[in-house]
Amino acid sequence: MRILTQSRRISHERSQVIVAVLVAVGGIGSFSPHTAATPPQGGSAPRPIALHDSNPHYFQWRGRPTILITSGEHYGAVMNLDFDYRRYLDTLSAGGMNYTRVFSGAYVEPQGAFNIARNTLAPRAGRFIAPWPRSTQPGYANGGNRFDLTRWDDAYFTRLKDFIAYAAGKNIVVELTLFCPMYEEMQWALSPMNAANNINGLGTVARTDVYTLDKHGGLLAVQESLTRKLVTELNGFDNLFYEICNEPYFGGITTAWQHHIADVIVEAERGLPARHLIAQNISNGSAKVVEPHPAVSIFNFHYATPPDTVGLNYALGKVIGDDETGFRGTSDAVYRAEAWDFIIAGGGLYNNLDYSFVAGQEDGTFEYPASQPGGGSPALRRQLKILKDFIEGFDFVRMSPDDSAVRGGVPPGGSARALTERGRAMAIYVRKQIPTGPWSARWTGVLEAPATGEYAFHTFSNDGIRLWVNGVPLIDDWTDHGEKEDVGRIQLTAGEVYPVRLEYFYNGGQGVTKLWWTPPAGEKGGAKGPIPTSVLRQPGPTRTSGLQGEYFRGVDLSKPWARRADPQVNFTWGTEPPVPIDAAGPTALQIELTGGAWEAEWLDTLSGVVMRRAQVAGGGIRTLEAPPYEADIALRLRRQ
Repeated sequence: MRILTQSRRISHERSQVIVAVLVAVGGIGSFSPHTAATPPQGGSAPRPIALHDSNPHYFQWRGRPTILITSGEHYGAVMNLDFDYRRYLDTLSAGGMNYTRVFSGAYVEPQGAFNIARNTLAPRAGRFIAPWPRSTQPGYANGGNRFDLTRWDDAYFTRLKDFIAYAAGKNIVVELTLFCPMYEEMQWALSPMNAANNINGLGTVARTDVYTLDKHGGLLAVQESLTRKLVTELNGFDNLFYEICNEPYFGGITTAWQHHIADVIVEAERGLPARHLIAQNISNGSAKVVEPHPAVSIFNFHYATPPDTVGLNYALGKVIGDDETGFRGTSDAVYRAEAWDFIIAGGGLYNNLDYSFVAGQEDGTFEYPASQPGGGSPALRRQLKILKDFIEGFDFVRMSPDDSAVRGGVPPGGSARALTERGRAMAIYVRKQIPTGPWSARWTGVLEAPATGEYAFHTFSNDGIRLWVNGVPLIDDWTDHGEKEDVGRIQLTAGEVYPVRLEYFYNGGQGVTKLWWTPPAGEKGGAKGPIPTSVLRQPGPTRTSGLQGEYFRGVDLSKPWARRADPQVNFTWGTEPPVPIDAAGPTALQIELTGGAWEAEWLDTLSGVVMRRAQVAGGGIRTLEAPPYEADIALRLRRQ
């Protein structure tokens, strides 16, 4: 088998030594993916969550058709010893959420990564627990002893199983993500698989080679063994499915490696009572799945708005999920709209990245700073519960996406999506404001340097960006690209004022424009972060704080759209326009209804209140006028 041959492409001597040590210790066991694991004691396991027998775009769990909807913490519930996961799961359950996503502990983040305040994936020093135990040798990068990759930490597996068991009692499904790429050196520096952090001499590779079949430096055997161990230990749980890897399109991860891990999961469960679903994360936004692995039943996407990826992949006959969103600012509205759009488009799974859950406030009440990349709140979870109740009010496994049911009346610049059971029921979601087209912006003003020394200016952008400070071009990345960081450096003098100009264009995808700095180290310097409003002044004699923003339609800064004062440039636009679009007038949808009597209910997506109810005679195209609403509204149609 070609994959297995590649997976052993390290020197024969080194390979034999590694395998001999790991097997001899007895904690990891055989490394052949074809060796059946020993079934757990205690009889047959209950049937885990599965694809629905009659409509595999949805789930079947505990005898009921199921859609998974949540707004959950940042995946560190188990590996962060300070996190009270029972309180967290209680909060999800009380809010009507039925799903959470958690990382295995093979990946960990430092505080400050991605500008996330009190990140649950970034435990305090000494509070990180991993599948592998600490050794007696000091030297782990975030405090404490290094890890021993030849043994298992019983305390970790006890905590993991308690987490999943408690979730099961709360009717919450757990997506266990096995692996995650090392996005930057800061994540690789903390990984137990880095040779600097383990006592086994494994992981002397670049962070982009960790999850490969041929350049892994002995780590593939560890990854295979961890997969088998998790699959064996957790086989008895019915509220569980596995995701191979989070965002494998970063960090050098290959499709062959992902398919190999899927094979390991299948082989490990072959001798066990239960079979669990396997998910694969395909891309950010949308993409067509090519050559799917036969064992993968869930295809996950991130930031999947608009939900074009559902239609692109609907013919696969599998669940299409949006299992991470966020990074579009702190407003609840964008995540509520993304959830409604995705589920009514035919998606079967939605998870918002909710930063209101942190260690010490596992009830989801943390008031995060405005600089947070994403959102989440008790209010958003209530809004998602309204969506969940709405869709569960239908016999949704008999429904399929069919936007052609709406024949007209869509708000100008808006959208209407329909999930229908022809002749019996329709679920329709209407938005007044949909993703905007290409645009560009220019910010100008001056910056007063607080200290003398070298300043690093950082831009984060998707798409093109360029920056001048004191007339010097520091950054010039005027290209279509995914979100990335660019850096330019310049010497400045304390008390001096310097002109600043930043230009940006958006041409699709998840728009981001951020201007950060790292000032010279000193009493108030040295910290990387957004340039504070206090040092920025707009052009002109008034010296108003902030920068002047000029916005243009199109990507070439030539068609003026709007002008305003921006205190900072620290925006995660997503697909929303940079300035409000003029509100549309009343909505009156033209909908084709089969003969008979129909009941129409217009639902407020924020409160769940039925705003208008009407009886409608079918037998042709009928006009249904919506009550006044601000941004979005839902329509429930049932034949009587």
